[in-house]
Amino acid sequence: MPVNPRFGFALEYVADVAAAKRFYTEVLGLEVERDHPVFVQFRDPSGAFFAIASDEALSEGANPELYWLVDDAEAAARELAARTEITHPLRQTPFGSVFGVTDPDGQPRFLVELARERPSRRVS
Repeated sequence: MPVNPRFGFALEYVADVAAAKRFYTEVLGLEVERDHPVFVQFRDPSGAFFAIASDEALSEGANPELYWLVDDAEAAARELAARTEITHPLRQTPFGSVFGVTDPDGQPRFLVELARERPSRRVS
């Protein structure tokens, strides 16, 4: 079964989620899609997703992380392991099953099967 990842969202780690949420909604006019005290996901008018979080980053440091959505993270990890090194092993998180690979420039890229029930609540 092919992996067929779909771009999910970019995630940026911030020190103050409430202040960042106000900036992205009041200054840039983004719409809140999902909301949680340590995570906010926005949708822009084109339908693209961007998120902020203040919890622990999956990658080292607080660099932005890019996520692609897959239907079956375990199967995707097995398939990609035949083509590249899995640099962030498959793990269960409150938001889903996630694993990572590293691109040619050394940047982590994450693939996630979102959990049916997530800690964030849908706003719109």
